[in-house]
Amino acid sequence: MTSGLTISQDFIRQILLPLLRQEMPDVFDRLAVAVVGTGSDVLGLDDAISRDHHWGPRATVMYVRADSQQVRPALQATLKKVPAKYEGFDVRFDVGNLTGVCCSEVESFFGRFLGTEDLPVRDLDWLNLCEVELFHVTAGTIVYDGAGELTRRCDQLAYYPENVWKKRIADWCMYVTGRDAPYNLHRVSRRQDDLTCAIYFGLCLKRLMELCFALNGQYAPYTKWLNRLFRKLPKYADKLAPLIDQAVADSAWDKRVEILIEANYVIAEAISDLQLADQPRRREFDDGLTDLTLYDSARQIYEGLPAELLGPSFNSLELWERVAREVLFDANDYLKNTDDN
Repeated sequence: MTSGLTISQDFIRQILLPLLRQEMPDVFDRLAVAVVGTGSDVLGLDDAISRDHHWGPRATVMYVRADSQQVRPALQATLKKVPAKYEGFDVRFDVGNLTGVCCSEVESFFGRFLGTEDLPVRDLDWLNLCEVELFHVTAGTIVYDGAGELTRRCDQLAYYPENVWKKRIADWCMYVTGRDAPYNLHRVSRRQDDLTCAIYFGLCLKRLMELCFALNGQYAPYTKWLNRLFRKLPKYADKLAPLIDQAVADSAWDKRVEILIEANYVIAEAISDLQLADQPRRREFDDGLTDLTLYDSARQIYEGLPAELLGPSFNSLELWERVAREVLFDANDYLKNTDDN
């Protein structure tokens, strides 16, 4: 099956760019055209299931705010000339969640996802930006960028600066040592609370995969695509994934605790490999504290960070709710179109 990303790129190159060049020759070199935002097709992960809604040839045509008055009216008129179908697929227009053919100011696009149009200047500024949304604004494909502003912003947001990256790793080490960790899984299993065990188990696996993204210097996606993309990471996933799979396959909580402790040692070894902390020291199993492997790694990383970074937490508030509300008023949305079925 041809991916949505390939279809969209072909659509942009064969249909949209020639049309924009023909209809807007004076400002064509001020435009950018990209496949960006949310959706499995942006990541090249779409499949047959993805095609039941919000799928098809897509493109966001962008321009800087300073050009808005000159560009926007002509651009909106030009987009009305785009064919309604491409290679047998419906082309949707002005979709509120940016999954069709639409236009946007560059600044507004970043503000929409990040909650601010300003690029981070200080390390502390990065903590206000949700990692999932940073993933969304940087994971797309820029097909054309005449002005270069979209590319510049994506390049500047490509990944955390060094101290923020280190803090990300240390903070997540604390999660998988303390709260979302073998520690709590072990304790609630001793109380025979299977439901809470399941919650902690899932959270721990999620944190471990997110940690592996950080160790690779890549933003982690939101949960639906976390496992799929985790398997493709170039480093450390080859050792971590088999342990995660083994833990999922095993049904005994005590065995799962043992496996997760081994997974923490894999993370600690990776942190040492990156020269962020010493080699981990093997310990006897402690029935009270369970596992402190990544506590030691986190402590060593924190010791090298500026004091201002120790207290604040990363913003984990995803902006999907705003997008979901916009979908309610999207005339092209499949939910609205199937109300009478």
